[in-house]
Amino acid sequence: MSRLMSSPRRSAFSRLGAALLAALALMGGGVSAAPQAAARSHVWLVGGGPDPDGSQGQIELNVLWVADIVRSVAPATSLKVYFADASPEVRDVRIWSRPADSRENLQPLARIFGQQEFNGNQYRKHRVPDIVHGTRADLLAPSLAREFGAMGPQDRGLFVFNGHGLRDLSDRAGNTLRLWDDTRMSVRELERLATNAPPSAPLRFVFTQCYSGGFMRLIRPDARDLRTLAAYNRCGFAAESADRLSEGCSASIEVGDYRDYTTYFFAALSGRHRSGQPLERSPDRDRDGQVTLHEAHVHAVIEGYNADLPRSTSETYLERWQPAWLRYLDTTSEPDNEYGRLATELALRLKLPARGTMLQRALGTRHEQLGRRLQAIDEQSRQLEGEISRIQGDLKRGLVQRWPEAAHAHTAAYVRFLATELGAAQAYVTARPDYAQLVERQDRHAALELERVAVDRDLTQLDKVLRLRQLSRLLDQFERFATPSARREYQRLIRCERTPL
Repeated sequence: MSRLMSSPRRSAFSRLGAALLAALALMGGGVSAAPQAAARSHVWLVGGGPDPDGSQGQIELNVLWVADIVRSVAPATSLKVYFADASPEVRDVRIWSRPADSRENLQPLARIFGQQEFNGNQYRKHRVPDIVHGTRADLLAPSLAREFGAMGPQDRGLFVFNGHGLRDLSDRAGNTLRLWDDTRMSVRELERLATNAPPSAPLRFVFTQCYSGGFMRLIRPDARDLRTLAAYNRCGFAAESADRLSEGCSASIEVGDYRDYTTYFFAALSGRHRSGQPLERSPDRDRDGQVTLHEAHVHAVIEGYNADLPRSTSETYLERWQPAWLRYLDTTSEPDNEYGRLATELALRLKLPARGTMLQRALGTRHEQLGRRLQAIDEQSRQLEGEISRIQGDLKRGLVQRWPEAAHAHTAAYVRFLATELGAAQAYVTARPDYAQLVERQDRHAALELERVAVDRDLTQLDKVLRLRQLSRLLDQFERFATPSARREYQRLIRCERTPL
């Protein structure tokens, strides 16, 4: 080979030689390739709200719990945590406890001015240790770009988001993560950051926010093309579709009340509930001694009594793949594949018929019953809201006629009112007969909200059975009619999703 060969060409031949050596080594040839760096595992955990009010205590506890699971299940993993503001001066977590119905904490005034729930709020600095920095978009984006870019070709990455999301009505690829200081990161922006990772390295995502299904587009080039996969080894899981709210974040710190996707997904990976108790049913469905991310997702679908309707990238791929001519030709079959078996399992847990027209009929009947109950709850709520508004107006007028300063919060006059007239004002309010009516109606409205959540959760369990049955038909159609290239793409997603933590 000539010594006069240009430098770029020598570089190209060097790369070709390295590739040939690697290929010979994989084929068992006599030439051995140079040793490669050991594969590493990375987890990036991003949590918190866009502001203190939106940074609920549950989010903080989720981040702490997930970080603990990563450290215990995969201690060699490189874990990077980003949370809310991250500075020592800002109280960036909101904790809520039910306020006592007493004058000492101003609950009578809070009820009149519609602040009775907010009266239970407390704000404090987060307790998440070892934070890289906060989640403000201008800090998070370059950090993730560097982190993804530092991955080796055989490394594994897992990005977990625990926070809030926004919906883009015009473009699902415009759905966003809500980050600190009310900054945002869209599907397209995160997809551009992810292109820094090596194409061969599995990069997995877990999104738990409202409208999280929009982030399933990370498997597509530029998050736009719905017909083919990007040339990257990406996959992931979402708590909800691109246009549905996920199970709400609570400011309460009662972990026994948490039913969000994070709770069930990571319980499967750890083998225990948040309380520390072992799971009643093993998430290790193939009994190979290791719980994959796919098995954790299945556990969250089957075990999660919540209002979430989770999905994975492989499931989304099947939905996007289905040709129009198949949508109306095969609507009743019940194939015996993974999704069909999951649908049967969940139906039996819900005390429904296992399969067939009896199941379809029972689903329709129960769905209709629960739908009517939701309508009745909404009607009662609207009626109560009108009555509450009327009573509040009467009480406020009586209050400010006697103490005008009470109408002007955040003023010096209001401070004087609190210091000198508060006792008399609250005694006046609580002595009025319509105050007792206000308390009764506000409490009944709060109880209806809890009932609505329970009915919505019941409805979602039925929707899960319906979706699993639909996925079973899609998978059956795919196995019969998909092209070789579509099969390769689908299998790539399956391999990515079925990796461990």
